[in-house]
Amino acid sequence: MSQLSRRDFLKLTGTAGAAATAAGLLRFNIRTARAQTPLTVQMRTLFTTGSNEVLTSLVNYWAEQNNVDLDFSLLNHPQMADTLATAAATGAGPDVLETVHIKPHQFAEVLVDVSDVCEEIGEEYGGWYDVARDIAVVDGVWRAMPHYLAAHALVVREDLFQEAGFGIGEDFPSTWEELLVAGTALKAMGKPLGFALGHAGGDGNNFAYSVLWSFGGSVTDEEGVVNLNTPETRQAVEFVQQLYNDAMDPSVLSWDDGSNNLAFASGEISCTNNASSILFAARRDQLEFTDAINHYAYPAGPAGLVQFLELNTIQILNFAGEEQIELAKNLFRYLNSPDVWLPLAPGTMAFTHPLLTMYEDHPAMPWNTDPKLAAFKGLPATGKALGYPAAPSAAASEVAAQFLIIDMFAQVCAGVMSVEESIQMTEQACREIYGQ
Repeated sequence: MSQLSRRDFLKLTGTAGAAATAAGLLRFNIRTARAQTPLTVQMRTLFTTGSNEVLTSLVNYWAEQNNVDLDFSLLNHPQMADTLATAAATGAGPDVLETVHIKPHQFAEVLVDVSDVCEEIGEEYGGWYDVARDIAVVDGVWRAMPHYLAAHALVVREDLFQEAGFGIGEDFPSTWEELLVAGTALKAMGKPLGFALGHAGGDGNNFAYSVLWSFGGSVTDEEGVVNLNTPETRQAVEFVQQLYNDAMDPSVLSWDDGSNNLAFASGEISCTNNASSILFAARRDQLEFTDAINHYAYPAGPAGLVQFLELNTIQILNFAGEEQIELAKNLFRYLNSPDVWLPLAPGTMAFTHPLLTMYEDHPAMPWNTDPKLAAFKGLPATGKALGYPAAPSAAASEVAAQFLIIDMFAQVCAGVMSVEESIQMTEQACREIYGQ
């Protein structure tokens, strides 16, 4: 385990924050004899400079205080999914693993029951948002600890929208149809919109599901019966086809999760959907149009604004030993405490949005301090998880993992299928996954 001196810790988190953390750690201090087997923990990497170092230092500090032999590492989005799938198949891997979307429903049989610690954490910090319970509770049992929402919004070049004759602030387009009108004018200026229609597990799913739901379409009905082939889905697909033809950069068909960041930073597009990483990089690199970048809520459709949430959970694999399980639960308590969130969250620029209600209005949270991050506030209370309008499920997770909804839109935009053909094929694939 990497040893962290108090001096190093103070450098990373600030004297006041470190002092508060050191005092607060008494609550999480379980001083045991050092275990012979290390506690292996793998969490999601963060994009903001210094945030991974702060997270690593905080976790290592907890381990040092509790005499825990810790093996800690950070993984990216695809690595986490691959690691969980491999661990489930082989019975070997990390003791504790963070994943994105609703993986607890897909792999519940290999995850430890953590109901006791999750209920305790919820009681202490104002309660979990409903969506947090939805993603982590499987058949009445907490199979994971909700960690955070990787908050998304529209990322906009306000200067370009104004140049095209469209308003910003309260006058910014608030519906998908209004955004289509603005995007058509912006594309004519050579500054199109850009929403990923390639296999982008984060940005692509955020866009595809949010459009589908906002037009009233969905993979299933409220009871979980596949019901994709509806007039509402057809309206959504036809709209995205028009948005692609009239307002989007044609290269979006091959975009992954990093492509829109690069296109925006290079000045090629005027709007995309993303976390705050684009604004962070612009400030870091001092892009000439940094001051013109702002975030806006996703647009509403005929069914209103129904936004997909990119949710993260941390789970304990069931091959972990009893001692490792108890240590992991203690780590869960610590990760949800102000001792971690107050040093960590401000620097991540709203990318790590806690799923406990007490943090929403906390004055240290970035959406309460930076006006350009205000659009991220409140998302855990209003957004939806995979499976909507039904409860999350293993099948809903698999549909997203196979990029079926993104592909449903992309096939039509690419001209390789008609609207009807793409919807019918996608519905059939969904029925096979759902066993219907």
